[in-house]
Amino acid sequence: MKIIQVITLSEPIGGAQMVLFNNTEAMVNSGHEVQVMVGQEGTLTKRLEALNVKVTCIPSLKREISPINDFKCYKTICELLKQEAPDIVISHSSKAGILCRLACHKIGMPNIFTVHGWSFTPGVKGLKRYMYMAIEKVMGRFTDHLITVSAFDFNLASKHGIVPESRMRVIYNGSPDFLKEERKEAKEDPITLLMTARFSYQKDHMTLFKALQNLKDAPIQVDLVGHGDLHQEFVDLSKKMKIDHLITFHGESNDIPSFLNKSDIFVLTSRFEGLPLSICEAMSVGVPIVASDVGGVHEMVRDGYNGYLIPKENPDHLAEKLSNLIRDRKLIAELGKNSRKTFLETFSTHQMAASTEKYIEDILKKNSAK
Repeated sequence: MKIIQVITLSEPIGGAQMVLFNNTEAMVNSGHEVQVMVGQEGTLTKRLEALNVKVTCIPSLKREISPINDFKCYKTICELLKQEAPDIVISHSSKAGILCRLACHKIGMPNIFTVHGWSFTPGVKGLKRYMYMAIEKVMGRFTDHLITVSAFDFNLASKHGIVPESRMRVIYNGSPDFLKEERKEAKEDPITLLMTARFSYQKDHMTLFKALQNLKDAPIQVDLVGHGDLHQEFVDLSKKMKIDHLITFHGESNDIPSFLNKSDIFVLTSRFEGLPLSICEAMSVGVPIVASDVGGVHEMVRDGYNGYLIPKENPDHLAEKLSNLIRDRKLIAELGKNSRKTFLETFSTHQMAASTEKYIEDILKKNSAK
């Protein structure tokens, strides 16, 4: 098959970029021809080019809304798709998803939009949520098929009538296996807590910081990996809250597996999510997950089995669960073992890619029968 994937941004690298990369790598290894269109060069394009994947940069593909620029981008996508004539087009991210679906509809080309968490999901602030919902209802008319990365998002789309359920499929995000060596139960202090997330409103580092105020004297080291608009604000805040002695700010990293393999507990305090790839990655190395119960997180984390679900914006509950784990190394090992099991059963790159390939085959087979 010839497949084109389209995404708005090449960096910063987030879940959507990594899902696209992981799927592309797996499909190329399966013998398919995959090309990628993206708005600009960056980390993603470098990784794709290392796979010998053809990458086309479309400078007019930008996140910001600009009617003139967006129309130019739409025309460019139409021309490129006619020229390349793929069997199917898969788009990721809001802007690329809108322009790509319109272009595919115009030229009669099969398309899939991958939903990495709806922009109208509960937790999105104010009127934006209702505006995004209205946009997606309109875009449903131009959408052949949807991949939702969680049953939560599938049900949300069904509830609001985005597209019929027959044109959607749940395909969980998947991660490569990052485990370097089997974990040992005992470990010297301190216990290492890891959170890999950009510093943004969505990821809600404030809840973690407030919880850490209750754990000031605990034998822990907190590694925060990621950048973002609020990064410096939280560096300053850690000093003001007198928890900076616990925290190391690492910024962006191209070596997440090293941080994961050195960690004991993975934390993710989000206000809203789709299905976080960072949790897939953490489960692969066999650590307990302590995460906000938002979006599809409850489909990954079973409370008391491979970690704990925390009500969003609840630092006291978070501190309590972290404290329980910090005091009990055997519990860390037990929950971590179950995380690893969950990953192998459901959330590997192989399973994600195989499910995506099967969905494409089903779509093309159905179309050829018409």
